[in-house]
Amino acid sequence: MTGQNTNGREYWRWAGLGFEFAGVVGLCFYLGYRADQRWQSEPWGLLAGGGVGLASGLYLLVKEAYAMMRQLDGADPETREEQHQTKDRRP
Repeated sequence: MTGQNTNGREYWRWAGLGFEFAGVVGLCFYLGYRADQRWQSEPWGLLAGGGVGLASGLYLLVKEAYAMMRQLDGADPETREEQHQTKDRRP
């Protein structure tokens, strides 16, 4: 997103994150809906499925976005931290 990629592949990777999030949330809502139908527990299955879907979708979204940002920066945060600590130790 820094203008380095001219063919748009980076934008599709970010868009893919949105589709992944929507898919996970939608699947969990559907499973909650089906649980409600099976055990006649409306609306608790749908609410539980939606909560699990939102939490897991957000987890996946943050994890993938963090990895993509690390790749765009070109360095691992632990490596940067080690370099920073090494700089502080020099006399």
